[in-house]
Amino acid sequence: MRAAQPIFARHDYHEVQMDDVVGACGVGKGTLYRYFPSKQDLYFAVMFDGIAQLRAELDEVAAMDEPPARRIHRIVHRTLAYFWDRRFFFSLIHRNEHKPDREAREWLRHREALSQVIRDALEAAMVAGHVRHIDARIAAEMLLGMMRGVNRYRAPGDRLESIVAAVVDVFMRGIGTPAGCRVVGLPCREGRT
Repeated sequence: MRAAQPIFARHDYHEVQMDDVVGACGVGKGTLYRYFPSKQDLYFAVMFDGIAQLRAELDEVAAMDEPPARRIHRIVHRTLAYFWDRRFFFSLIHRNEHKPDREAREWLRHREALSQVIRDALEAAMVAGHVRHIDARIAAEMLLGMMRGVNRYRAPGDRLESIVAAVVDVFMRGIGTPAGCRVVGLPCREGRT
């Protein structure tokens, strides 16, 4: 799986050949197929393992003793950094997530766990007065959508730090209070509640 991850991450699903994976991991094709009967089986195993890694990183961020608005910034940074070299990681799942198959259900379970980490951070930010009181589920989906969009469609010259700053800026100015904007270092119009 470690050898297959960069191949799937840097290429769209249909571009990946199992021969590429065999060459990268140094095993025979029969050995690869013994563990993963199809390219799709390998793809989903790699993807779900990667999502579990990201979830562990976001759980670390959520446990940090710092202002909630700062945690939101770190969640955006860690998520975009994780997918920086994995732009095509979800190409297959996004085409099929509406289907009622095992992989789509598994993906939705992992996605829900990631969304919950973000919702929890947003709820803590609401309590701290760093963001307005809004529906945390909708706000989490908005933030996830922003991150997915800028990651998938970024330009060749884009830098991680500037994209993180842009996403946090747009998100916090949209829902942030003056106190929350100050915590993450953004100028915010006074008088917002």
